[in-house]
Amino acid sequence: MAGRAGGPALKEKRRPSRLWLFFWGRQRRGFPGLLVAVLLLALVLGLTFASRTGAALSYLLGLGLLALIALLAVLALVVAVVALLRRPGGR
Repeated sequence: MAGRAGGPALKEKRRPSRLWLFFWGRQRRGFPGLLVAVLLLALVLGLTFASRTGAALSYLLGLGLLALIALLAVLALVVAVVALLRRPGGR
């Protein structure tokens, strides 16, 4: 029912954000490389305990992982502060 007397003729559709398009914009096809990489990494890290130096190696990898998580947390805080200080877009 186009062109009602009291309603808008056409609503302007808003375009989805880039973040939405990154995750949901198009169907992903092909080999799931990230899933395989995570599974292989879990297998390799699990097999490190079979060696004599596995516990020490696992400890060092754990410290590296904690440092990576701390770096990501600091980076997320910096991005949040920059987003707060940035002027909002033209609406």
